[in-house]
Amino acid sequence: MGPSLRVHNLTCNDPIVLVHARALLTSSVEGSTSYVDADVRNPETILAAARETLDFDRPVALLLLAIGHFLDDEHDPYGVVGTLVEALPSGSYLVMSHLTAEFQPEETAKTEAMYRAQGMVLRPRSRDEIAQFFDGLELVEPGVVLTQRWRPDANDRISSEEPGERAPVYGGVARKP
Repeated sequence: MGPSLRVHNLTCNDPIVLVHARALLTSSVEGSTSYVDADVRNPETILAAARETLDFDRPVALLLLAIGHFLDDEHDPYGVVGTLVEALPSGSYLVMSHLTAEFQPEETAKTEAMYRAQGMVLRPRSRDEIAQFFDGLELVEPGVVLTQRWRPDANDRISSEEPGERAPVYGGVARKP
């Protein structure tokens, strides 16, 4: 039997995604798959469910992709991420991407207004604010950069004149010491 593979989807507020996830989930001898229907603002609930599937004695990858910008300041986003990261064993990784308004302020403001009109939050953050999510962790090079610049393919043509044009999203990967 090979090494165990454990995959965990941490959060989703879309009931359609939940239905699809339950339909697609399968486990095997090689590992198990689980889906947690929880709100990221309740990290303790997520961690309790994750511990049923994941081995927290071994490094874990925590992927928070395009989720941080749905946490307003009143939701304590740094506390939420900090609680999740604190529970991870040494050698684990945090992978995070987050919307910024630094490159397309007018378009982002329109998008924020659209979300607010639907009763939802959208809170873009600056590069420095996003980098704070990685405090206490060892950033992997190139650090917190626009996602299309993180490790672009050699064939990727990235315009230096228009940073953030393709995707005004910062991303980073960091290891927990």
